[in-house]
Amino acid sequence: MTGANYLVVGASGVTGGAIAGHLSATGRAVTALSRSGSRSGDAAAGQTVLLGDLSREDGVPRGSLSDVTGVVYAAYVEDTTHAATTRRNAAMVRNLLNALDRDGAEVEQIQLIGGGKSYGEHLGPYRTPAKEADPRLLGPILYNPQEDAIRDWAHRNGASWTVLRPDGVIGWGARSPMNILSGVAAFAMLSRSEGVPLRFPGSWGAWRALHQATDARILARAVEWAFTAPTAKNDIFNVTNGDHFRWCHLWPAIAEFFDMPAAEPQPLDLEAHMFDRDAEWAELTTRQGLRATSFRDFVAWPFVEAWWRTDFDMVQSTIKIRQAGFADCIDSHQSFVEHLSALRDDRFIS
Repeated sequence: MTGANYLVVGASGVTGGAIAGHLSATGRAVTALSRSGSRSGDAAAGQTVLLGDLSREDGVPRGSLSDVTGVVYAAYVEDTTHAATTRRNAAMVRNLLNALDRDGAEVEQIQLIGGGKSYGEHLGPYRTPAKEADPRLLGPILYNPQEDAIRDWAHRNGASWTVLRPDGVIGWGARSPMNILSGVAAFAMLSRSEGVPLRFPGSWGAWRALHQATDARILARAVEWAFTAPTAKNDIFNVTNGDHFRWCHLWPAIAEFFDMPAAEPQPLDLEAHMFDRDAEWAELTTRQGLRATSFRDFVAWPFVEAWWRTDFDMVQSTIKIRQAGFADCIDSHQSFVEHLSALRDDRFIS
């Protein structure tokens, strides 16, 4: 796109931050929209930070979206129930689309970052390998109303749309409600601090089940591909690392990274077990000369616990996106270790 300006919504999160950073690193003009600024608190090179709150109908400054030509929607907020979460996130998408209309933005393509909830992962065992053409489930399903709103808006405005469905994104984003990496890091650091072996705290079924993940860098490159490939227009694609893993095989590599002995699993009520450790975390990070991060901002245990209790296979087919021309992949063990290394290099963990 000549003179393109890419709006990334949810740029302070794991997915949005990686996407905004990658697009700007490739020389594209990026406007990073979030309620709290960029992941690190500073605008990355080539990015314009736009503060806005899409939970309000007029939460984005007027005129701020007038030059937007490409959109990536990667925002997510939680509510008390899945139905309430679905309604709230759908309203945010509608508020964005209305703001684009309000400002007269000439958008050529809009992308939605979806996920495994489209296949009912959060409900229990589901049909695997899940494919994009699988029929929808009875709602509320988080991404369905978002997809419908974006498709309808794109049709009315002569734009194209793409839905990318990652699963278990591996990366870093402060205050993100869905971040398994920070959960792994925090649990390991607290275990090491107390001098105990690293024990998997999830269920025995999850310990052995076949799981998958999406490296944030792979997802960001898929977004770049979808903006340029004709085969990506007006379609839905699963995006994962291209392999699968079992925690029983990955756990020793995590223990080795933290220079800890591993031991057999000990299932825990993780959310309760990690409750009220803010002072302990603050003392630990200060003692080790790490960046000051509040415990509740660093990790959200409900999401981590839900994954570590998922005792069924999580498998999405990636045949469709490969046949369409995107074939990037990474070993999931390597993905975890590389992102943990990046957190250590940035002094978030030790």
